[in-house]
Amino acid sequence: MNKRMAAALVVFLSLALAQSAQQILQESSRLLSSGPWRARLVGKIVGPGGELQEADMTVKSLPSLKITRIEFSKPDALADNYLVITPEKVYNYLFLTNQVVVYPRAKARIEGLGFDLSRMGELNTLAERKGLKWQRPLAVSYDGVAAWKLVGVANDPQESGFGRVEVYLGRHDSRPLRTAFFSTADKLLLRLSWREFHKAKFNEDDLVSFPADAEWIKKN
Repeated sequence: MNKRMAAALVVFLSLALAQSAQQILQESSRLLSSGPWRARLVGKIVGPGGELQEADMTVKSLPSLKITRIEFSKPDALADNYLVITPEKVYNYLFLTNQVVVYPRAKARIEGLGFDLSRMGELNTLAERKGLKWQRPLAVSYDGVAAWKLVGVANDPQESGFGRVEVYLGRHDSRPLRTAFFSTADKLLLRLSWREFHKAKFNEDDLVSFPADAEWIKKN
């Protein structure tokens, strides 16, 4: 095999592997976009000072309207707070002060966290995200389940807010098993294991709801 043929083969294999990662993500995207679902996510998330905190949250998604609600049990400082993520805005309900802080989606800042959790509303679009270079999928076992491990490296970490993302997906059902984000210095920003994932029945009013007496604060 001459050098030109060898180079062409490397390019072909690289494209094939990238397409394979995209196909796996697209199967998961179809699952996450197929109807309302809820899941409990447990793990670690970085705090505002860079420290790792225990995380325990319930995620509810209404894909048809691109609305996601995240209810916190941990970190303790965020217990009973929740986020409502819509295409245009992020609503942050603060239990202790009974306030709803409203941010434009592009400028959302969640107090008490060092990672933009509004990205959780974008999990089903990872296959479509530009600016991520996906490495070769690896067939692994995660918590006793046959899984794919996918790693995406950000072309522009400053724009994306992270250096790389790792996703574990069930090989047989495309179900999310674990999601992790890292900085460019390979520091863990978020690592969440997906538990109790199942389809659910709720509508927009179930997710976009707040106490009637809450104080509203709008951020520009």
